[in-house]
Amino acid sequence: MSPADRNPALAEKISQLRLKIAPILSVSSGYPHPEFPPTLLHLFLLTEDQLDSLADYYSQIHPDATTFMYPQTMGWNQDLLRRPIANENSRDGEPQLDDLDRIAIKRRKFAKFIGMKGTETPLWEVETHIHMLGERIKRCLEKEERLLARKPS
Repeated sequence: MSPADRNPALAEKISQLRLKIAPILSVSSGYPHPEFPPTLLHLFLLTEDQLDSLADYYSQIHPDATTFMYPQTMGWNQDLLRRPIANENSRDGEPQLDDLDRIAIKRRKFAKFIGMKGTETPLWEVETHIHMLGERIKRCLEKEERLLARKPS
């Protein structure tokens, strides 16, 4: 009995992961990123460093004149997607994404950029972003209140 006969669902998933991805060419150089994933499997195996490099290569991290020349943008939110600084749990007490969530968001944004289906922003991501923004506002207000309390009348 062949492996496909023993587990048709696994055989189907392997077949899907073998799907080739047409590379996106840089509007600046005319070439794809050297580590552009050739298959769906390679897309799911991208590291955070590779995802950051791809986003930077296609001018999505630091917007410039070429950022919006692509059919889709990544919407690479620097504050939300920033990695924690070594030996620091958070920036000024602000909540941060854990590594797995941050990488999942980056992978989803890249997949959307290259035209993959099913890359809509999930509710948990929106809720997390709103929570983090609320915490940032709270921290700013607390800082302002401390500064005002220190000023002589």
